[in-house]
Amino acid sequence: MTAANVTERDFPIHTAETAPDPSKEAINWYVENFGMVPNLAGILAESPALLTSYWQTQNNLLANAALSPQEINIVQTSVAHANACQYCVAGHTAFGKMEIFGNTDEQLNAVRQDKVFEDPKMEALRDFTLLVLRNQGRMASSQLQNFIDAGFSRQAALDVVACVAAKVMSNYANQIAMTPVDEAFAPLTADLPYREDRAVHTAAVAAE
Repeated sequence: MTAANVTERDFPIHTAETAPDPSKEAINWYVENFGMVPNLAGILAESPALLTSYWQTQNNLLANAALSPQEINIVQTSVAHANACQYCVAGHTAFGKMEIFGNTDEQLNAVRQDKVFEDPKMEALRDFTLLVLRNQGRMASSQLQNFIDAGFSRQAALDVVACVAAKVMSNYANQIAMTPVDEAFAPLTADLPYREDRAVHTAAVAAE
C-alpha cells in the first residue's frame, strides 16, 4: 500500500488506496463524482466517523433539503467565510460553479467580498445563516419571521442548521490538520483577506 502524504502536522492526506476501509465508500464517491480526492476528504478519511458524517450530511442536504443546491452552497460558503477557512471558501467557489450548484460569479463574490447580493432573497439567506452561526441559533421571533417573509420555510431554517453543522466539521478539521489547499483551488485563495489568518491565529494560540 502506498503511504499517504501528510500535512505539516502529520495528518495523513489519504487517497483511494491508503484510506481506511470504512472511509473507502465516501472516498470513492469523490473520485467518481469529482475525478479526484480533495485534500479535505483525504484528511477526514483518517476518521471514518468524521468523513462519513460529513459526506452523508452533504448528500442528505442535496437529496432532502428545502433549500436548493445553489442556496445550500451559498449558506456553506458564507459559514466558511465567516470562519475564515480559506480551504473551504476556495472549494465552495470552485464547486459552486459546477452545474450541480449553479452559483453565479455575482453570488460567490458577494460572499467572498462581503458585498450586498443583487437578489434580496439571497441576502436574507446569508443574514439568517450568519445569525444562526454567530448566536448559536438564538434569535428573536421577528428575525425568524424576516427569513420566512423572504420566501423560506421553517424546514429551510433547520436546513441551514445542517449546513452549519457540515461546515463545523470541515472548517474545524482543516484548522486542526492544517489542510493544504488543493492545487486546483489555490488561485481562488489569492484575494481572500484571511489567506494568512491561520498562521497568525496558530501563533497567537501558541503564545497564550
